[in-house]
Amino acid sequence: MSKASPVHSAVIEPVGGHGGCNYYDFALCQSITAAGGRADLYTCDKTEVTGTEGFSIHKNYVGVYGPDAAWLRALRFVRGAFSSVRHAWSKGARVAHFHFYHVGPLEVLSIVLARLFRLKVVITAHDVEAFKRGLSVPIFVRWAYGNADQVIAHNMVSRDELLNTLKIPSSRVRIIPHGNHLQYVPAEVTRSLARSKLGYSDDEFVIVFFGQIKEVKGLDVLIKAFAKSYEAHRNLRLLIAGKVWKDDFGKYATIISDLGIEQVVRCEIRYIPDGEVAYFYQCADLIALPYLKIYQSGVVLMAMSYGRPVLVSDIPGMLEVVEDNVSGLVFRSGDPIDMSRRISQAVESRALLDRVAEGGARRVAEDYDWGVIGRSTLECYNATLIPR
Repeated sequence: MSKASPVHSAVIEPVGGHGGCNYYDFALCQSITAAGGRADLYTCDKTEVTGTEGFSIHKNYVGVYGPDAAWLRALRFVRGAFSSVRHAWSKGARVAHFHFYHVGPLEVLSIVLARLFRLKVVITAHDVEAFKRGLSVPIFVRWAYGNADQVIAHNMVSRDELLNTLKIPSSRVRIIPHGNHLQYVPAEVTRSLARSKLGYSDDEFVIVFFGQIKEVKGLDVLIKAFAKSYEAHRNLRLLIAGKVWKDDFGKYATIISDLGIEQVVRCEIRYIPDGEVAYFYQCADLIALPYLKIYQSGVVLMAMSYGRPVLVSDIPGMLEVVEDNVSGLVFRSGDPIDMSRRISQAVESRALLDRVAEGGARRVAEDYDWGVIGRSTLECYNATLIPR
C-alpha cells in the first residue's frame, strides 16, 4: 500500500474504555496509520485519551452505558452512530470499519447509515455468536455480515463459522489476528512492585483471573479447581479482578464460601482502570482462563505480552494461540479436576512456568505483530474499493 494514496477509514467501536477494548482500538488505528493509511476512531465517552495516540479520537457515543433506561441509551447510541458516520463522511472517509460482539437492531442501523453516506463497510467479527441469549437476532446477524463488503475474522474458528454457518462467501472473509499488547507493558511496574501494591508476599503463588466476568468464562470451574489444589499447596492465592457482564457474581461468592476458601480468594469486582492493569498481570504467577467458549481472547494475548504463563481450556479459540507445554498450559474444558492437576504442576515446577512464559512471549511477538496487522487491514480496505 503506497503512502501516496492513503485509504481513510472510520474505525467505529463504541465499547472502547467501557469494556477494555481501547487497547485494541488504539493499537489498530496506530498500525493502520503506520502502514500508510488514515484511521479516525469513533468510540464511547468512557475511553481515556492522552492526546499522544497519533490519530483522531471522537467520543461520540455518550451515555450509552450505565443505569439509565434501555430506550434512552438506545437513542443515544443512534445519535452517536449518526454523528460518527456523518463526521467520517464529511472528512473524506471511504470505509466504515465496524467492530461487532453481537448483532441487533442498533448494529444493523449503523450499517444502514454507513450505506446512506456511501461508505464501504468492513466488519470485524470479534464474537460471531453473542455469549448472552437475546443480544443477537439471527436474521440481523445474517443480514449484517451478508451485506458487508469485507468481514474480518481473528482466527480459523471465527472464519469457519462465518463460512459454514452464515454462508458468507470466502472471497469476503479475511483472517487478520488480534494483535499483541507489548506496547502497553510498562517497564516500571515490576513483579516486586506489583506484589507490594496488591499486598502479596514473594512466597505466595498467585493465580489471577482477569477481565469481564461472564457465564461462558467458567469462573466456577477455576474456583473449584483452586480449592482442590489449595488442599496440597497452602501458599496458593486466587485473585479475581474484573466487572460483571450480564452475570451474577453472587453464585461465585457462594461457591467460595461453601468451599471455605474466603481467606485466600481476593475479589476485585469492578472495572480495573488502565493505570492499575499492570499490577494485576505482573503480580501473577499464573493467569487462568477457564473459558467454556471464546472466539478470541484479548486477556490471553495481554498475559503473554506481559510474559506471564497462562493456563487455558482446550477450546479451539484458545488452542490456536496456546500450544500445551510450549506457550502455555492446557486443561480439559469444564473439568476442575484436570485444571487442578495442571495448577499443581505449575506450583511444583518453576522451570515449566518459565519455559511456557518465554514461549508465550515469543509467540505473541512473532505471530501477533501489529505492523503486519496494519498492512493486512489496509489491504482489506483496498479490496472494498475494487468494483465488484
